[in-house]
Amino acid sequence: MKNDLGGYVLVDGHVYGYSDRRGWICQDFEQGKEIWSEKEALEAGSVIYADGNLYCYEEDSGTVALVEASPKGWNEKGRFEIPQHGKKAAKGRHWTHPVIAGGRLYLRDQELLFCYKIK
Repeated sequence: MKNDLGGYVLVDGHVYGYSDRRGWICQDFEQGKEIWSEKEALEAGSVIYADGNLYCYEEDSGTVALVEASPKGWNEKGRFEIPQHGKKAAKGRHWTHPVIAGGRLYLRDQELLFCYKIK
């Protein structure tokens, strides 16, 4: 996996994240073998995990996709875009990693902070 900013998560022996030129990917942690990749569903971004789901935060549009964390493939459960974009965005990108705490998803775009109840 090659990733510049978005990070990865390890769930039940599988690594999930965005790999440059390969898309969103699931890889076996011990063997290093690619299990699946998805190039069309969502552009590059960061990821966080909670309650069996990946929250994939696209860096260009601010779209968040809720995806089941499963080695069976990309199973998207829903998506939304943040309602407003920051004024000081670096090259217009959303590079801040999402945070989950206390049953809430926090998304930041420069001077703006959004909070979503997810539990």
